[in-house]
This record gives sequence, C-alpha cells and structure tokens, in this order.
Amino acid sequence: MRTLTIVFCSIMSLLQCAVAGNIWCTGTVSNVYIAADNSVVIKGSWRNDYTRICSTDGSTGIDTVTCSLWFSIISTAMTNDKQVKLMYSDRDGQFQCNNLPTYYSTHNPSYVMLER
Repeated sequence: MRTLTIVFCSIMSLLQCAVAGNIWCTGTVSNVYIAADNSVVIKGSWRNDYTRICSTDGSTGIDTVTCSLWFSIISTAMTNDKQVKLMYSDRDGQFQCNNLPTYYSTHNPSYVMLER
C-alpha cells in the first residue's frame, strides 16, 4: 500500500508540473532601460515589444541583487551580440513568448540565462 501511495504521489507531482507549464523565450535583446521607478524593461526578439523583467528596488518580488545581475546579463548579451533565454511559469497555459503581456503587465521570469 505504501508503494502504491508513493507511485500515486509521484504521478500527481508530474501532472502538476505539466499543468503548471513553463515557457522558454530565447532570442536577442535590442533595447534595455531602467525606468524612474527602477523597473528593468527589455525589448526581446521573441516578443518584439517591451516587457519588464524586474525592478532594482525589489518591488516586483525579485531581490535587488538578482535584478541587478539580470540587467548585467542583458547588457552583456547586447554588447556581445549573444542570445538570452528567459523562463516564465505559465500556470494557465495561456501565454507563449510572442504574446506575453507587455511593459508592467509582464510577470517575472524565473531566470535569465546568457547563451553562447
């Protein structure tokens, strides 16, 4: 019975992960700016519009150090003509990279990766 319970819980965990869903947006960033309210906003090729990734004051839930490092990754990618990959959690399955909400409506990515 214990084995059956463990198997059931494992299957349910996998299903929850599948339902939660993640999307990975990969491409180049053509513009980045920091607004007066400390928001870091980028224009990625996957969306071709502006999306906020974090705020350097921590108000978006991403800590200030992480946000500053993300800005650094984005700046490095732009300077060296490299791609970045951002992962977003999409619990409702309603978004793809090309239809993410723009500007301040965008939810935070889970990570920002500099690609080779």
